[in-house]
Amino acid sequence: METFLFRIILAGFIGFIIGKRSDTFHTAIVFAIACMGTALLTITSTEFYKLSTFPWMGDPGRLSAQVISALGFIGSGMIWITRDKKIVGLPVAANLWITAILGMLIGAGLENATVMAAFFVIIIYYLSDLVIRWKKK
Repeated sequence: METFLFRIILAGFIGFIIGKRSDTFHTAIVFAIACMGTALLTITSTEFYKLSTFPWMGDPGRLSAQVISALGFIGSGMIWITRDKKIVGLPVAANLWITAILGMLIGAGLENATVMAAFFVIIIYYLSDLVIRWKKK
């Protein structure tokens, strides 16, 4: 039970950190909830599979696979082209997608891989900010 609670709290923290990149508190909360929800769905999927009396009849990855499809659909709705032909919303959609994947990793019990992947995502954010600032000068 404590393991599941730790996973959900870790998912909320990592989702909040990645969502905070968008500079609004409300977006960070949405990312935290999305990451926690994905982790909880993955936990549910794997634990239900363990309780099944016929484990060869089930697939614990089915629910998690639907998360990727759903977020691809939601993400595509976040991306649009403005009147002056600029693409808007792509970074937020990509951030939401990677947040869901990190939530799946946490839910599957791969906390070390999640922390390492989140660290690299944050490094990429930091480096991209440096490049953008450098280009503006």
